[in-house]
Amino acid sequence: MKIIFINRKKVGIIVIVFGLMITLLGISKQFDQKLKVTILVENNIKLSDHYVVINGKASYKLPKGWTTNEKKFSGDEILYHNDFQSSDAVIHGFAEVWKGRKDLKAFLDNSKNISEVQNKIKSYKIDDTTINGKKTYVVQYLINVSDNNWYKSYEYFIDDGEEFYRFSFFIKNVNFKETYGAIFESIVETLKIR
Repeated sequence: MKIIFINRKKVGIIVIVFGLMITLLGISKQFDQKLKVTILVENNIKLSDHYVVINGKASYKLPKGWTTNEKKFSGDEILYHNDFQSSDAVIHGFAEVWKGRKDLKAFLDNSKNISEVQNKIKSYKIDDTTINGKKTYVVQYLINVSDNNWYKSYEYFIDDGEEFYRFSFFIKNVNFKETYGAIFESIVETLKIR
């Protein structure tokens, strides 16, 4: 028979540390959401212009005053495309709905390889996260458009099985502010899929 001695002080400290970690995690989630709201207010952005796509299957919001231009493409891969631009013309981008892919990550890897051949790209980074309960890939990179004119790109790919939703944001690297990442994510979080 083996006797195990438990140091009550160490166990107590471990329990307290775990409790504090869980509490801090909960507080950080609330803080993150409040920080996004503060950033939107600070940048005078109100997400109010509502867009409905694919006969009401999904909807999203863009900031009030942004201009949009919906386009139709031949073929059946891109089901919806809407270009947008901020009122100060600093942020450009688009929202798209694509026919679903069996493996969205493989599609993104292939797209990266094609882009690297066709364009000057650096600082490419892909992360996966969850937005509104859907697996989402966030792709960030710098792209040289012309004559050392670099743009910071944030692209979100939300996998819904039958379709995937793409939000792309582009801004000149010299105009980029760290708060833009939170603004872009707040816009993407307005996506509602029925």
